[in-house]
Amino acid sequence: MTDQTDTYTTLHRDTALADTLQEVIEQLGANTGLAYLLADDDRTLRSVIIGGAQPAIYVMPERVGTDAPYATAAAFRTGEMTTAGFPIPHPPGLKFASRIPFPYSVVALPIDTEHGRLGVVTFVWVPPRTHFLSTREVAWLKDTTEDLGRILGALADRAVGMRPGTKPALLPLYRRGPRPAGTVDSRWGLPGHPGSTEVSFMYQIHQLAAELNEATSVSDVTAVVRQRVMTPFGATAFLVHVLKDGRLWVAGHSDYPTVALRLLHGAAATAHRADADALLTRTPLYFADRSALLHTYPHAVDDGLEATAYLPITSHQQPLGVCTLGFPQRRVFSSEEQAVVMLMMDLIGPALERATLTESTRQLAEKLQKKLLPRDLVEVPGMTTTARYVPASSTAGLGGDWYDMIPLPGCRIALVVGDVEGHSIESSVVMGQLRSAVRAYATEGHSPGTVLSRANRLLNELDTDLMATCCLIDFDTTTGTAETALAGHPTPLFRTSDGTVITPRLPAGLPLGISPDTHYTTTDIPLTPGTTLFLYTNGLTATPDTDSTDADAGVWTHSLLSPAPPSIDELADQLIQQASVHTAHHDDVALLIAHYEGPVPGPNRRITRMTFHRHDLKAVKTARQFITDSLHTWGLDDLIDSTRLVTSEIVTNALIHADSDVDLRLREYPDHLRLEVRDTDPTPPIPTAITLTTETSQHTEHGRGLHIVDALSTGWGNSPTGRGKTIWVDIYNNP
Repeated sequence: MTDQTDTYTTLHRDTALADTLQEVIEQLGANTGLAYLLADDDRTLRSVIIGGAQPAIYVMPERVGTDAPYATAAAFRTGEMTTAGFPIPHPPGLKFASRIPFPYSVVALPIDTEHGRLGVVTFVWVPPRTHFLSTREVAWLKDTTEDLGRILGALADRAVGMRPGTKPALLPLYRRGPRPAGTVDSRWGLPGHPGSTEVSFMYQIHQLAAELNEATSVSDVTAVVRQRVMTPFGATAFLVHVLKDGRLWVAGHSDYPTVALRLLHGAAATAHRADADALLTRTPLYFADRSALLHTYPHAVDDGLEATAYLPITSHQQPLGVCTLGFPQRRVFSSEEQAVVMLMMDLIGPALERATLTESTRQLAEKLQKKLLPRDLVEVPGMTTTARYVPASSTAGLGGDWYDMIPLPGCRIALVVGDVEGHSIESSVVMGQLRSAVRAYATEGHSPGTVLSRANRLLNELDTDLMATCCLIDFDTTTGTAETALAGHPTPLFRTSDGTVITPRLPAGLPLGISPDTHYTTTDIPLTPGTTLFLYTNGLTATPDTDSTDADAGVWTHSLLSPAPPSIDELADQLIQQASVHTAHHDDVALLIAHYEGPVPGPNRRITRMTFHRHDLKAVKTARQFITDSLHTWGLDDLIDSTRLVTSEIVTNALIHADSDVDLRLREYPDHLRLEVRDTDPTPPIPTAITLTTETSQHTEHGRGLHIVDALSTGWGNSPTGRGKTIWVDIYNNP
């Protein structure tokens, strides 16, 4: 019941209101009745009793301003019975209450006493009545309201408060006996049992709300929509559009025809389209069959569905998107179903907005983090490198993992992998500061231990409480010496040419950022030609139960001991794939692999490169000439034609699809050539013919001529890095 100071007398007031509502609902067949009293501010009518059946009682306005353009407020202002939604003239300027998500008829009457006007009683019919109340019904309704006014006036004379409390009392009222045809769908509840249908409706709404609370991404929200909206309503297909930049973009779908999806994805949200009209007017549209849809929208996309419902999704009265439900046969939505489905959309709106904001924040942080990673892998004579960066799978999966390769004088290279704690934009920012510091100190010529000591002092001076770990190797390709230092980071692994995996015993050191006076030790490790170095962060090996990567490293070294893949790129892919299968992947991953070929490159280890600007119209022609000149100089004229064709395909589509500067490299091996084309778009290329699903197709590039590449090469692959990818192709010499 409402808040009260005198339970007995206030109870009499509320009972009189409830009895009147129940009597009118039973006598005139209304769905819902509301009793409003004037609040203390004398400008707001607040509901005291809301009576009727679920779910309609949950969408009735709890508060109405006395100056609002609704029937309830108009009745209070004028002192006359006010109606809307009937086939008779209404007061000018009168509108329907925007919160009620379905068509209805309404009658509102003022509650007058000798002491003045106390409030209003309002009655709602769903669906709208096709004819107005009879003269006898109107007279009876006015008499009943006048009787209520006399009762409340008498109670007021006995000092009973006539101001509303802080919350309304809900009065469930279920019709007994047969219901009007078409008002209830038999799939809801148990027929013949009053209240079963209504409670079944509310059960679905409750379950939807509970599951939406756990949804953290747009895909999670659409999965909940499939389970809690599409399935209960018997739809065979659904589609969720989100509004962005004046266009409707497909955020998720289930069993929707692919051809229709392509036509609808990214279409302008303009009038004369059912989904756009539903969104712009914030009014649900129901079409019981295809002919009804085509009658209103003759140019509607042919989606193979018979019946369709277009349901606007809003939040804070702002349009967010549209949910489309499709049915294979004729389908009529009852008034109760219309109320339920729009209540569901009211819940989906904030959840979708929250998920969209979360994903936007994540994407912004990921872009920031990737911009702070190296664009290119550094090459030095006698060493090949590859790297991977994989964000965590969760929506909070932002992190501070990084890798770096720093060219140093005298055929030396610094290999760096680090990890700033936390999963936030701050972690990414601190990572960028640390990476810059380590690069600057290493370039100055300091030893790895000194570099980490200086970086540690810097991190302690920064305005942050975050710690970081780091592994730094200063590698001399002329001597094979790896000067290594650790700051609380997983120990690097070395795989020798015979397949033996070595875990060197190194001082672990404290993480950076704990104590400014910490000193770090440099350890010299001699390596032989053919050795592969592995530097990684704990996201590669950590499990949900432990973050101890040194202990876990032994679990995945088995794959390093197995027959080695043809290239370190394939080995990197193998390790990342293994990590996604055998770990929880709650953390981001940085992996850096370097293969030491030997101190002297030799005559068959030549490297040449060329870079093209994204807007260079002659880039492809220049690339073809570059291949011709390079291979002719190397005495490999037999490979010119095939290599030029492969280069044309990859460079052309890199410029078109990636829209970035393109770096072209040729690397010579004793028995084959490796062609590498690098751009700044991390989207992996997939030949159209092997794209299995529409979802996969939405996230891949096409038109790269990869079938030609596959036919002319011995092997090819994609090596994603933090800021882009490398398409590599191996072309072997003919015997």
